[in-house]
Amino acid sequence: MFRWAVCGLGKISHRWVRVANSLSDMKVIAAVSSSKERAEAYRKKYKMSYALTYEELVKNPTCVDAVYVSTNMNMHQKTVEMFLNAGIPVLCEKSFALNSQQAKSMIDCAKKNNVLLMEAMWCRILPANRMVDHIIKEKKYGSILSTKGYFKAGWGHGPKSRVWKHDVGGGSVLDLAVYLVHYTYMLLGKPSSIAAKGLVKNGVDRSTDFIFTYPQGVTSNLHSSLQFPTLRESYSIYCEHGDIIVPSFYGTFKVIEKPHHGKRIVTSFPNVDGFSYEITHFVELFKSGKKESPIVPLSLTLEVMEALQEINRQIGVEFS
Repeated sequence: MFRWAVCGLGKISHRWVRVANSLSDMKVIAAVSSSKERAEAYRKKYKMSYALTYEELVKNPTCVDAVYVSTNMNMHQKTVEMFLNAGIPVLCEKSFALNSQQAKSMIDCAKKNNVLLMEAMWCRILPANRMVDHIIKEKKYGSILSTKGYFKAGWGHGPKSRVWKHDVGGGSVLDLAVYLVHYTYMLLGKPSSIAAKGLVKNGVDRSTDFIFTYPQGVTSNLHSSLQFPTLRESYSIYCEHGDIIVPSFYGTFKVIEKPHHGKRIVTSFPNVDGFSYEITHFVELFKSGKKESPIVPLSLTLEVMEALQEINRQIGVEFS
């Protein structure tokens, strides 16, 4: 039985815990918080074995096999490094850090301690997106000419949400554009140049448009926004001999292929909560003795954080 701890007991953690507890041969047994009282209430809700502060988990690291960290982004570095230094493997929620300097420190800490660390970028691990990755790598429709993607959300967060607060890492870049950047890096790798413009208020961006440019004139036009009433996201890939459309790309279970000559191909996958794939992948890495994911390697996580930091720099947002 694989034993999880969850650290950061906000909204997203409840969904993650329910999914983890639904999977075979694993269970979330510990709630970890800076507040002992909050950890205890969470423990009771999910009938866990332990309610711990950060320091208590560090003093008893063998009570769990790994910890899922879903604190606010401003706490990621401190929390993750505390657990890594205690020898506890960590699955860290996106965005991985506030900036690339923090990300590098976390990665160096994992390597120094020889402990498994992975960014919880579930969209990279979904079967539908693994299929897209394969289609592009084998050049089924030739080379990519351009891509276009958008991720819009926001109103559902409410006026007091963390997404509007600079001190905890708010803004659409770190909250939404991270998915677009990861997806584009999966397809095309690191761009030659980045150009970004955004609408910024109170130190965080409300929406941002950014363009990645690659050799041979290939471009990716991308948009993230927290000013939209409903969740909408899509990614389109335009190739020499056909197009690939991925509706709801960050949690997709459908891939649409549109050959320039031939019939449209729609491939559907089971509509399973995407958390299940990232959780299962992480546990498989642990059991095989690996210290990072081949699908979401730490070098990729760092490159994505560097791109996000550059986008924020260009629109006048800085996180230290």
